[in-house]
Amino acid sequence: MDFRIAQFFLFLYFIRPQDWLGGLIGVNVIKPLILAWIAALMVRKERSPVHKLLSTPHDWLMLGYFGYIVWNAPDSMDAFKSFLPVVIFYVFTVQSLTDWERVLAFLKTWNIMVVTVAAIGVASLYGIDITGAKDMTDQNFGRLAIGTWMCDNPNALAHTVAVAIPLSYFLFFWRGGLNGRTVYFPLCAVLVCMCMYYTESKGSFLVGGGLVVLIFVIGRPMAIKLFAISSASVLGVSALSFLPRMSRMDSLNSEEGVMGRLMAWRIARDVVDTKSTGEGWQQFVALINWEGQIIPKSTHSSYVHVGADLGLYGLFLFVAGLWTAWRTLVMVYPFTFDMDTRERCRRCGLILLCAYAVSSWMINRQYHTEYFLLIAVAASIHRLCQAEDALATAESADLMKGEEDISVDVTRCVQVEDDQCLPVVGEVEGDSAEKRPFWRRLDLIDLAASAGLTWLVLAIWDYVLETM
Repeated sequence: MDFRIAQFFLFLYFIRPQDWLGGLIGVNVIKPLILAWIAALMVRKERSPVHKLLSTPHDWLMLGYFGYIVWNAPDSMDAFKSFLPVVIFYVFTVQSLTDWERVLAFLKTWNIMVVTVAAIGVASLYGIDITGAKDMTDQNFGRLAIGTWMCDNPNALAHTVAVAIPLSYFLFFWRGGLNGRTVYFPLCAVLVCMCMYYTESKGSFLVGGGLVVLIFVIGRPMAIKLFAISSASVLGVSALSFLPRMSRMDSLNSEEGVMGRLMAWRIARDVVDTKSTGEGWQQFVALINWEGQIIPKSTHSSYVHVGADLGLYGLFLFVAGLWTAWRTLVMVYPFTFDMDTRERCRRCGLILLCAYAVSSWMINRQYHTEYFLLIAVAASIHRLCQAEDALATAESADLMKGEEDISVDVTRCVQVEDDQCLPVVGEVEGDSAEKRPFWRRLDLIDLAASAGLTWLVLAIWDYVLETM
C-alpha cells in the first residue's frame, strides 16, 4: 500500500491540473496523503533493508538542507511548515522502495507520468484538450504548453518531457523484449519528440540531444563513448540547427527574454557577493527596469535562484545533494553490472539526475519535489547495496572466525607436478578481493567535490554574464 501511495504521489506531481478540476479533487490533499502513507508504512510487512532514518549521506544532507532553510528564513515557522512536506516525501519514498523491483516500478511510473504529460500536449494539437492547453499555447504565441501547474509554459513542458526518450530507451529497449523494442519505446519517443518540437524550446532541444548521447555513453566501452561524443559534436550540432528557433542561437543576447534573464542573473549575483546567506528562502525577487517600468523577472535558473535565496552555503547544500546522488549511482556499478534489473535502475537514475542538473540552468525547479525524489531514488539504491555490503562483510567475518592466523586458500594452487598442486598461503599479488565501494557518512571527498562544484556553478554563472 505504501508503494501505491508513492506512485499516486507521482501522478499528482506531474498531472495535477492548475484549477484542480474545478475543485472536485480538493485543494489540500497533501495532509491526507501523508497520513495514509504513515499508516501504510506502519502496517506493512516488508521492511527496508536499512530502515533507519539517517543511514546514508543523502539522509544527512537532506536534514542539513532542511535545517539551514528553516534557520535562514525570515519566518522560520512558515519555512518549517512549507518545506516539511517535501522532506517527508523524501523520507517516505526511501522507506517505500524496499527492493530493486520497487525501484524499477517507481522509475517506470515516473516515465509513464512524463510520457502522459507529452501525450496531453500532443492531443491538444488535435482538438483533445483536457487541461485548457489551447489557452496556454495562445498566451505563448503558438508555442505548446498545457494547463497543469508544472507545465504551463513551453520551456517547463519541454524540459519536463525531454528525459523520457533516454528513460524509455533504458526501460523498454535496452535488453528488452519484442514489445518494448517495437511498440513501447517508439511510441514514447514519437510522443515526446512531437511535444518538444511544438514547444519550440531551444534549451530543451540542447538538453534532449545531450541526453540521447548519454544512451551511447553510460555503461559503454570507451571507444563507443568517444565515437558518440565526437559524432554528436559534429553531426548533432548541425541537426539541431534545423529545429524551430535554433537559427537564432547566434543572437541570443539580442532577444528580449534572454536580456531580461541576464538582468535578473546580475541582480542575483550581487546578492551572492554581498550576502553569504542570501535573502532567505523564497525571498529573492529580481526587479528590473524594462522600458521605463519596474517589473519582476524570473531567473529561469534553479542554481541562480538558490544562490540568491540561500547564499553560498545554501547553494553548496543544493549542489551537494546532486553530488551524493551522482556518487552513489556511479559507485554501485560493482553491485549492478551483471543484473539487468539493477543496472536498468542505475542507468535510469543517472539519466534523471543528468537531465535535472542541466535543465536547472534554464528553468526554476529548485524547490520542487522532483529534486528530493531524485535523491530519494539514489538513496534507496544506496541502502540496498549498503545492506548487501554489510551482509557480505558479516558472512566473511563468520567464515574467518575460528580459523588459524595463517589461512590457506584451497581453491587456488600453484602447479608443481603433473598431478599435484601446492596450496597458496596468504594473498597473491593482483588477486586480492575488490573492496566494496561504500560510505555511510559524508566524508572529505563529498565536501571537496561539493565545494568544487559550487565554484564551478559560480564560474559558469560569471562566464554567461561576461560573454552575453
